[in-house]
Amino acid sequence: MIIGDLVNRVIHARSAREKAIQRNKAGMLALGVSIGCTVGAVAGILFAPRAGKETREDVGRRGSEAWEKIKDNVSASGHRLVQAVEKCEDAAKEPLQEQSGKVEKMEPKKG
Repeated sequence: MIIGDLVNRVIHARSAREKAIQRNKAGMLALGVSIGCTVGAVAGILFAPRAGKETREDVGRRGSEAWEKIKDNVSASGHRLVQAVEKCEDAAKEPLQEQSGKVEKMEPKKG
């Protein structure tokens, strides 16, 4: 019975970890799409019939905006990943702590 509970908790922790990985993959896909859109927009600007100075200013401005968005997305994804890992770690520790407490109760007292 104790082993069954432990196995169920490990399976639940593994399932939670797999779900977190799937969410992370979706986040990375969104990041890739946003980077691709940014690169496409920059390419469109570079090939647009404008004066060089106007184009450079526009590319600089849009590049700065894109970089800020990328930093925000990466930061948010990193925070979500850390939270998911911490949840998995907590879920894995809990059954071990319970088992440790049960073992301590079973050990005969010395003295």
